Amino acid sequence: MNAAEAPVFGDPDWNQYRARVAAALTDVEADMQQRGYGLNNEGLTLEVAGRLQLGVATVDDFQVLEALVKSLRPIAREAVRTTRENQGGQYSLLLL
Repeated sequence: MNAAEAPVFGDPDWNQYRARVAAALTDVEADMQQRGYGLNNEGLTLEVAGRLQLGVATVDDFQVLEALVKSLRPIAREAVRTTRENQGGQYSLLLL
């Protein structure tokens, strides 16, 4: 599925899709912080697309997903901060 074809606000699957994007974004943020790297919004968007197997073949696809990533980034950062405080900096690693 391409990002431009993903559910939008008001669709029945919107909450599930948004939660998946937020979870993927949180994972990317945690990975980058653990490695000491930083990514701009464009890099985060491409990482999230890769983890969710979303196509970003066109400018519209990229812009739609980037807007969602931008809006969810503060939530992901807060989730990473909370996890770091609650678990003393320990994260579970997902082995693929």
